[in-house]
Amino acid sequence: MAADVDVNERIGLFGGTFDPVHFGHLRVALELAETYQLEELRLLPAHRPAHRGPTGATSSERIDMLEMAVEGVPGLTVDTREARRDVPTYTVDTLTGLKAEHRDATLLFFLGRDAFAGFPDWHRPDTILTLANLIVVERPGERLPPRALALLDQQRQANGERIRTGGAGVIERANVTQLAISATDIRQRAADGRNLRFLLPESVRHFIVERGLYRTSAPL
Repeated sequence: MAADVDVNERIGLFGGTFDPVHFGHLRVALELAETYQLEELRLLPAHRPAHRGPTGATSSERIDMLEMAVEGVPGLTVDTREARRDVPTYTVDTLTGLKAEHRDATLLFFLGRDAFAGFPDWHRPDTILTLANLIVVERPGERLPPRALALLDQQRQANGERIRTGGAGVIERANVTQLAISATDIRQRAADGRNLRFLLPESVRHFIVERGLYRTSAPL
């Protein structure tokens, strides 16, 4: 007997390197899940981003830290499909797979302003917009480049401004609380043996210490 399908299900995807995950990531994720009334928001760690060098922690370690960070937080989960692949992964492939698993769900893909500015050059961007709605996460005062604004206007004319149940192709802009915490800074602090308290969950901090991640040289 087939399982019941919730046609009102909303699933969000929030990607990143998460090297390591910190409160800046988690606060944004929580606010997005609440604002868009998501059944679940999946944190989607990348295997190895094409635009940067090797990560400081392995894919497995970054997954472990994410799972520790969201343990006990309703609605936040970890989706490991990209992190566990050893081949280049495109967003369109991830969304296609998720849509096959949740045929009737409304998918929301969250991305930053800089990523959206380059969205027209992504692999099969038109197909992405048939699978999911895009939410551009911005900081107050940020400005989108003309090309991105043109795409935003185009999609509004074609699909409206409000996300519809089961629909795709809507692009919204969202402002959330942005904490001035960066993974780059955390890695440097760890390398210098400086204190990481209150920048990330304690479980994650302990994991970094126990594994000696980011070339730690002193207790954190």
